[in-house]
Amino acid sequence: MAKEKKQKSTLPGVLFTIVVMLVLAVIISPFIIDSILKVSIEKAIKNQLNVGASVSRVHLNLANGSIEVNDLKISNPPGYEFKNILELRSISIKANLRSLVSDTVDVNHVGLNDVAVVIEQKGLTNNLADILKSMPKKPKIETVETEQKTKSVHISRVDIQNIDVTAKLLPVPGKLDTVQLKISQLHISDIGTDKKTTLADVVGRIFNEIANAIANQGTDVMPRDVLGPIQENIDQTRQELIKKSEEIKKETKDAANQFKGLFKKKKKD
Repeated sequence: MAKEKKQKSTLPGVLFTIVVMLVLAVIISPFIIDSILKVSIEKAIKNQLNVGASVSRVHLNLANGSIEVNDLKISNPPGYEFKNILELRSISIKANLRSLVSDTVDVNHVGLNDVAVVIEQKGLTNNLADILKSMPKKPKIETVETEQKTKSVHISRVDIQNIDVTAKLLPVPGKLDTVQLKISQLHISDIGTDKKTTLADVVGRIFNEIANAIANQGTDVMPRDVLGPIQENIDQTRQELIKKSEEIKKETKDAANQFKGLFKKKKKD
């Protein structure tokens, strides 16, 4: 009898403990997810641009599938005066919730707001050109296992609003050493439609598009010795992408021909 009373008195305590643990899980888990996303974004930038990056806050809203990123800062390469090459006030991401647990994360829209870019000249090059030059032409895949675990990303549309560019030139007597350029908006569509695209690849594509917009719109404002190295690296990257695209097409065609050949053999038998 005493044993039954003891079990009855223990049961409410166990239930209370379970309820408390569930409540704590609900409260704490969003912070854990936000922390994982924050680290993933910073790591993707570092892997693709080969410079440091920091994000002050990342928040995932599971109710509507949105992610907010605040105060993104991308560091300058070593040897430059300014601490950061790019600072971004906010990023809003709208994703398909179901895709978060699939192999390909489907993102409907990415909005980048209030971007500040500093182009700092050093000798015959500048910080933006140096980053473009150091970006890997192919995704960094360490092992087959890592490749299998890496999620692919597809983004339908990217809208970038308010890009303020400051070019810090080499000091020349009688000439301004600072040039300003403003790009009101920039749009990118369908990132990752034709091949496996990682978060790092997306970072590289967006950074490349910003550099391309600066090179195109800065021709009447910025000197040739600033834009020249940037445009050369953009052209080189574009050629690498075209080459890679042709390789993918050839591999796909070869695989299709091999399949047809196997089919014909089976038909003869």
